Amino acid sequence: MSSAMRAGRAAASGSVLCLTPALVTLVLTIPGIIATVVVSTQPVLEAEIRKAISIPCVPSISTPNTMKYLQWFVMEKNVRQRIYFQDMENSTIDDGTDYTNRISVDTMYTLTIDPVMPMDERTFHCQVGAGPVGSGEAKTQLKVFAAPDTPVIEKSPGIFSLLESRPKEIASCVARNGYPAPNITWYKDRTPLQADPLIRNKTFQSLLRTMQANGLYTMKSMLSYLPVKQDKDATFYCEVSYRMPAGIDKMKESEKINISISYPPENAEFLIHPKVLKEMDNMTMECQSDGTSSVDYTFFKILDGAEMDLTSEGNKAVVTELSRKDSGVYGCKVLDLEMFNEFVSNKTIIVNYLDPIVLTPKGPYVYTEGDKNVRISCEATASQQSTVVWTKRKRTVISTGKWLELSMVALDDAGNYSCKVTVPGVPSLSRQKTISIVVNGPPHVNCTTEIFQKNGPYVNLTCVFHGEPMPVVTCNADKEPTLRYHRQKNYVVSELILPLPTGELQVTCNGTNIHGNDGYPFIVQGGVAQAKSSGGVVIVVIIVCILLLAILGAVLYFLYKKGKIPCGRSGKQSITQAEVHDNIVVEVKNDQKVPEETVLLQGVNGDKKPPNHQ
Repeated sequence: MSSAMRAGRAAASGSVLCLTPALVTLVLTIPGIIATVVVSTQPVLEAEIRKAISIPCVPSISTPNTMKYLQWFVMEKNVRQRIYFQDMENSTIDDGTDYTNRISVDTMYTLTIDPVMPMDERTFHCQVGAGPVGSGEAKTQLKVFAAPDTPVIEKSPGIFSLLESRPKEIASCVARNGYPAPNITWYKDRTPLQADPLIRNKTFQSLLRTMQANGLYTMKSMLSYLPVKQDKDATFYCEVSYRMPAGIDKMKESEKINISISYPPENAEFLIHPKVLKEMDNMTMECQSDGTSSVDYTFFKILDGAEMDLTSEGNKAVVTELSRKDSGVYGCKVLDLEMFNEFVSNKTIIVNYLDPIVLTPKGPYVYTEGDKNVRISCEATASQQSTVVWTKRKRTVISTGKWLELSMVALDDAGNYSCKVTVPGVPSLSRQKTISIVVNGPPHVNCTTEIFQKNGPYVNLTCVFHGEPMPVVTCNADKEPTLRYHRQKNYVVSELILPLPTGELQVTCNGTNIHGNDGYPFIVQGGVAQAKSSGGVVIVVIIVCILLLAILGAVLYFLYKKGKIPCGRSGKQSITQAEVHDNIVVEVKNDQKVPEETVLLQGVNGDKKPPNHQ
């Protein structure tokens, strides 16, 4: 049989073949003929338990077509036991063996075991017979492996004292279902705990190996250890290491545990909550020791140079509704009940406070419009540096000092002011006081006009009267105005809605209080509303128009003198018609006489000229 065919059979077996032939040669001496049977296989194969493995058998016969039979054997207690037979006609899996129901042989003579079990770590023989040529065989050593379960660690109950002189068992580690028996290693903070002369007196490991009914191993390791104080924060765990096919080394780690260690205290620490205190707070005092052994706690306050014991529960004590008188020195004591050592810790406690706000002057705060240099101070005594902020209507910051200053009092200065005193170094320690400033003064008016359509044209006459006391508003119209009062801001809004007249309508709205009055006259004419009180502006407009007319007259007279304008009836007529059709209306609504207007008009019109000048 060719080497290529042998390699093909090896591939069909499902294993990687690196064939090192085990040659068994049968030599028959027949005159002129030497015949041989050579069987090749893998000397060693590795298999994983619960999976399948194929063992190749590759025969090579010098005289083709002389093969007569094939047999597979397994070594059982140093005795070879057949498990399979095949001749030219039949094939048989032997009954009553460990492989009766787990093996098969293909046409390439490859033996497959499925599934592999721990008992399969044996030697398997493949034998091929070729009649008169003889027979040959080869053997394979099968090694099996099983990955163990993740190790389970269990901490021993109880607390381990530093006063112990010999190691005590602190934990156990169990790894099940491994093959061959795996190894267990203990670790402390990633450092293996192995046999070492320097730590032999404080570390001891015992190992128990058990074979289960299924042939797999259970490994149990117990760790005995003599801890030190630094081990209070250490983590312990175990690691199981094992080997798998193809020479791969693997490992699995257990969960990590901490052990409870008892050791005496060396210091005491006194704490308070909250760290910054103020009056009416509840103070919780806590005493902490750096030991874990049994201790007794005592709390005290220094009063007149002597210690006064305080009521406590465990390592805590509470003082409720603090006042500034509760400031002083507080502390605690820790007594070690095993070694009878006592440790003391104390500190000075300050209870912060903020007294009620004092305003100067005390009020009432009533001023008159136009008053000067009004000052109001806001102060409060505190245990620490404080800050003062003045706000108006709780939003607008007016001042960041203790003084509220009004250099010139106006009506808009009226309203509510808040003074807030805060201690920045003490959370939520603040006080606030609100005052109301009243500014007396006569009414001031501001009006607007709006024309709108609603089943016809209407005019809306709106005025805002600002003053203190609140002005009384009246309008000389057939209809009473609608009033809206805003007492916090000391103003009243008057709204008067009237049908838009076709002619002229005069309406005056007045606001009156004890300090005076102010009014606003409206003129509504031909769909236009204007204020009568604005006579000065109207006069200025009229004067400008008169000046323009005077300039125009002077230009016309100059052109006439130069003969640029013909003197005739038609010319006069055209000028007259133009003046008639220029629908210019100048309306003066003012009771004052305007002498300047008369003078300017005379300058424009002039006296009648002689006929030769026309």
